[in-house]
Amino acid sequence: MKVWKVVILIGILSILSACQQPTDEEIYYKIQQKLSTMESYQCTAKIYANHEDEETEYIFLQAFKVPNQYRLEVISPEGLKGNLTIYNGRTAWLQHPSINQIWKIDDFHQSQEQLMFIGYFLRNYISSKEADFETEIIEDKEYLVMNTKIPGGNYYFDHQKLWVEKKQLVPTKLYIFDEKGNARFKVYYEDFLYNPKLQETLFHLSMEEE
Repeated sequence: MKVWKVVILIGILSILSACQQPTDEEIYYKIQQKLSTMESYQCTAKIYANHEDEETEYIFLQAFKVPNQYRLEVISPEGLKGNLTIYNGRTAWLQHPSINQIWKIDDFHQSQEQLMFIGYFLRNYISSKEADFETEIIEDKEYLVMNTKIPGGNYYFDHQKLWVEKKQLVPTKLYIFDEKGNARFKVYYEDFLYNPKLQETLFHLSMEEE
């Protein structure tokens, strides 16, 4: 008799637990809160660029600081290793160690590489009237998929999607699509770290370095 009571109790607890699972809207709110309060992040970004059905892999170290500062360093391919792009919100520096060259661009506003950063995706998502979200299961993991148009986009840069793992609330990948829905760029985020302490010097090249 006691065994049956235990079985019934377990059954009731299972039902109650299932009933308490958060809805997609609640998870979306949690993810949106997590991302919107993010002050900085850093990660390794594997980027696959699709051009005329040929896919090329690039690996970068990404660092981003709110509202619009970023640092992008090439790890692979070997021929581009060490190339560095830095933007401090006003000025951009492009450094190519292999040819010992640095270019400084004042009043730098927009580049395609910015679309690979989650911070810029969020800005587009929040400002877009066509933003939405859905859920997706990949290899038994649940993801919230956020979709938005790219402001001022063109045929090759029409809209973006960001996948966020529901349980850990961690962004895992971002795709950029053309007008026909083909994925032109696939960005996979690894070793993603929320809110690391990033010094201002990371987003500036000193006169000595120049």
